[in-house]
Amino acid sequence: MQRGFLIALVALGCAGGDPTAETPSDATRRQEAIRWSNRGSLYLQQGRPARAVAALERATRLDSTAGAAHFNLGLAHARLEQHPAAVAAFERALALQPDNPRVFFALGATLRSQHRYLEAAEHLARAIALVPDHAEYHFEFGQVRRATGDFAAARAAFTRALALDPDLLEARYLHSDLLARDQQLAAARESFEQLLARDSTHVRGLIGLGGLLIDMDRPREAVPILERAIASDRHTPAPHYLLARAYDQSAQAQKAQRARTRFQQLSAAERHLNQGNIYLRRREWTKAAAAFERALHSDSTSIEVRVRLAALNQQQGDLVAAIALLQQAVARDSTHLEALLALGDVQLRQGDPMAAATAFARATTVDSASFAAAYGLGRAHWKSGALADAVAPLQRALYLDPEHVAAHYALGVVNVRLQHFADARASFARCTALDPAHIEAHYGLGLIHLQLGEKEQARQLLQKVLALKPNHQRARAKLAALAEQP
Repeated sequence: MQRGFLIALVALGCAGGDPTAETPSDATRRQEAIRWSNRGSLYLQQGRPARAVAALERATRLDSTAGAAHFNLGLAHARLEQHPAAVAAFERALALQPDNPRVFFALGATLRSQHRYLEAAEHLARAIALVPDHAEYHFEFGQVRRATGDFAAARAAFTRALALDPDLLEARYLHSDLLARDQQLAAARESFEQLLARDSTHVRGLIGLGGLLIDMDRPREAVPILERAIASDRHTPAPHYLLARAYDQSAQAQKAQRARTRFQQLSAAERHLNQGNIYLRRREWTKAAAAFERALHSDSTSIEVRVRLAALNQQQGDLVAAIALLQQAVARDSTHLEALLALGDVQLRQGDPMAAATAFARATTVDSASFAAAYGLGRAHWKSGALADAVAPLQRALYLDPEHVAAHYALGVVNVRLQHFADARASFARCTALDPAHIEAHYGLGLIHLQLGEKEQARQLLQKVLALKPNHQRARAKLAALAEQP
């Protein structure tokens, strides 16, 4: 299921049983379920599906009849590629909301991702029957029919989707591809050109049109199209292979050989990268490192390989090697968000917060909605001693994720050091509300009360710290000092 579809499907609030029949305790549980359901919806919209799952599971435990919570839980599991759990949640939502087309659609799309095409088609057909003019429903149905080899039905579904939404680019691409498959070359060319008129950098569209022109014996027209594909994505092997074919047809042997060599390099790099990722998931570190090194040897320009190899080096404690790889990645693409965030994290771990601040600051310019970038920048300023500079990014991070305990704590510490005690108290209090066992937040609150001369409140908080951690020496020393005061 595509991410954009998931975001659009997110539902707010919880559907349940008859509120008039509820006891006061039932009503309380229902209201609490609604709060957790809405919190889960917010996490989904922020792109934090793991947090969404935790919140929505809590909502469904509080109110098992909350159809919207089950639905959004399914979306969160789908976003995490936890497909069996997603299917179970959608099926529960469907039992509660049997006429909801969005549930039929989401369930069908998830079943497609599991290659359960007959079931997927059944649910998508139900969604279309309920809402016949929804372009994305027809598009998803077309993908199912395409996967089963029913190309005529797939083409008809894509045609309907495009009639409803001409800017549905993926439908346009697949429709073009099917026309080419059916040897409707002129129609396919026109369809590919319509796609590229809307997105001139659509890599698969450029590759599709380039390959089509080769099949039409028009290699010289194919060359600039394929070069545009390569300019948009230098690490995809396919356009290099097609470019070699185009040069062969044009009797340009040397250019053909160069393109063929590059195709072979990229194909090998892609194969080794995939192997490395498999080894990573299996925690076979040595094999993963060897695969990534082979990938980098095959394609020395790859940023993705450098980021993966850096992560492996970091996991094994070789921070110097990790930083070198990430700096190489950023030098090749200064807007690569994953590389910038990873570089900042490793530099913080190495004890170089000023360098980390530079990386995180660049990351915030790439994606102003990135929690990781804002939080990282705040932490970097904090660790470097630039306390006043840390406040704004930490506040930004908490705007993006209001319940991030560590960010609340960091902001509290920064405000204590700036002697902004009221703000620090609010941060630590929020921290302990979210995590009642957060020892250092309780200790921070105790110190603030001491600073303000509120000895009894300080004593209670320091005793709380010792109840949570009896060997907390700083809290014990502060209590001893309080006991000696009149």
